Amino acid sequence: MSFFKKLKETISNIVHGKNNKEVSNIEDLLIEADFGIKLAEALANKLRNSKNIEQSLKEEINNILKPLIKDIIINRECKPFVITLCGVNGCGKTTTVAKLINKFNKQELTVDVAACDTFRAAADDQLESWTSKLNANEFGSHRDTKLYKGTNKDPASVAYNAITSTNSDVLIVDTAGRLPTNTNLMNELSKIYRVLNKVDNEAPQLNVLVLDATTGQNAFNQVQEFNKVSQLNGIILAKIDGGAKGGTIVNIANTLQIPILGVGTGEGQDNFERFSIDKFLEELMRD
Repeated sequence: MSFFKKLKETISNIVHGKNNKEVSNIEDLLIEADFGIKLAEALANKLRNSKNIEQSLKEEINNILKPLIKDIIINRECKPFVITLCGVNGCGKTTTVAKLINKFNKQELTVDVAACDTFRAAADDQLESWTSKLNANEFGSHRDTKLYKGTNKDPASVAYNAITSTNSDVLIVDTAGRLPTNTNLMNELSKIYRVLNKVDNEAPQLNVLVLDATTGQNAFNQVQEFNKVSQLNGIILAKIDGGAKGGTIVNIANTLQIPILGVGTGEGQDNFERFSIDKFLEELMRD
């Protein structure tokens, strides 16, 4: 049974007085759907007296999400406009780089990429393939002997080389995937931010977490931990599921107030679009 079917059944039992315990079940269902304890409690209190559960829940979610749905706007007077991408292993950062390059190409912006995942050759190969296809320059290639004297170059050095050498409008810094519980790797990420900021005290202009939204409540924890290292001012959802895990996006928006900058809808370079509340709610409310 879907989340919303369970919710409607619970409300129906309350209305018909079948089970007084059903009142507390509303909150439990919202927690199960990853809305978080505090938000689940607040929403449950509002839904208990509603005559139209679906409409009331839609309105509450819309009120939370709508102010945080933003587009990526590049300040053309700031050159380079630096965008850093961070996130856990396998969340879709490198594919997101390709989608952003494609997006900026359509805006007639030139793009360079700093390949700061220096310990995984496959990541560099993937980036090299995308940058060649999309007419972007890449800093930090393992094959570039001018930049590398062997592999495993310090990621912060790659970032420094890129920001001081680029002539492009946008510099995208692709960092290595890391678990936020790994202190050494998070310190490495912090070093990248410090180096960029020393060159340009406003860099990065956009610090984005790429998030696999299907990870449920753990997604909320990821956002919190990465936000501690360097304040995030954007989230890109590499994958979104309106089903049982969908509530985590609402919880993140409600608690941390970080803008949602877009959604990856597939593996292709064109599979990137603005977050749609209507689509999200349609999936969430699907029977």
